[in-house]
Amino acid sequence: MKIIEKYNLNKNKYPKYIILIKVGIFYETYNEDAYILNNLFNYKIKEINNNKRLGFPTNSYDKVITKLKEFKINYIIIEDDITKKTFKQNNYSNYIPNNLTIEEKINKITNKLNILKNNPNINTILENIEKILLKF
Repeated sequence: MKIIEKYNLNKNKYPKYIILIKVGIFYETYNEDAYILNNLFNYKIKEINNNKRLGFPTNSYDKVITKLKEFKINYIIIEDDITKKTFKQNNYSNYIPNNLTIEEKINKITNKLNILKNNPNINTILENIEKILLKF
């Protein structure tokens, strides 16, 4: 399974968690999670196949986890097994940036739809989107 597929699978299960996947000597995350870590740590974001990717070295792990705990942002660490951390008050949504470009917003919507394509309610979701778009 590709890293982005593993990310999307877990993101679909845990949409309000930052998903961190250990890849060699780095941890990687994608899309809106990448923007959150970019805002918190100023780590660089790269575009890979219409996905935003952010990575940081494993020696920064403690710094990242400490800050996520401090800000009460739920996270999942995927290494050999899954480690999940939940807070009573999850502040994940508070850290998603609102200052995205039009292109980034379109990519974010596209990525979210790709995550939801196996959702049993996808037809209803798409019909609602189509109704909105037909108004313009």
